[in-house]
Amino acid sequence: MRKIILITTCIFCLNIQLQSEETKPSLDCTQTVRPSFPAKIVRMNHLDSTQKVGDRLEAGQIAGTMSALPEVVSPLFESQYRKAEQLYSEKKFDEVITIIEPTVKVEKQNPFLWNLYARALYAAKRKKESFLAYQTLLSINDADETYNEDGSPNLVIIDVWFLEAYWKISSLYLDQGEYAKSIFYNRKMLDIVTFANKQYDPNNMIYNVTALSYLAEAYYFLNLKEPNNYYACETLKLDPNNQYVLQFIL
Repeated sequence: MRKIILITTCIFCLNIQLQSEETKPSLDCTQTVRPSFPAKIVRMNHLDSTQKVGDRLEAGQIAGTMSALPEVVSPLFESQYRKAEQLYSEKKFDEVITIIEPTVKVEKQNPFLWNLYARALYAAKRKKESFLAYQTLLSINDADETYNEDGSPNLVIIDVWFLEAYWKISSLYLDQGEYAKSIFYNRKMLDIVTFANKQYDPNNMIYNVTALSYLAEAYYFLNLKEPNNYYACETLKLDPNNQYVLQFIL
């Protein structure tokens, strides 16, 4: 009886393996097309542009260079901000939070303080608080954004001083299952890195691979095959051994 059970079990395992191979989605990367960015107008803040209004950019084309950051970012808390920056570089995130948390209650519209606060909360894995801080930051930076009656974006603001904020809030939206919002903010970061950075080299940007795979994942859950395949292909071009993205191919 034991031999019969073992043989039956092996046949059952073989059937599962064969079914898995048969149902594994195929991926054809020869015809994929980059999805257009979902906005009628895109305005890049803090960018010294090399383009004229209305110009269309292709991947790899230079849009401009980032404007210089201000020498002083806080009229009241400059020394605290600089100390917190140093502590962040030392990965002392709780100390950063302790220093910066009181400052955002005073300078409520200061994006530099909010950005450092949100980053520290994110790094400390206090993601619910980080999400709220990033929402506040983007409500300041992107206040001029407008939307059409159907909810689609009309004027989109991309602040090149705070690209990481778009990436971080995108990952938080992905964790929450807010896939359309995750895509929107991910592409704000990814597209500007592609277009505006004259030093852009995707082969030397590890987070770029992660961003691409997260886009494939988000489009997977929205059941949108063409953009899903595009970003899966882009992920595998940069990282042929990427196993994460293989879970999310339509």
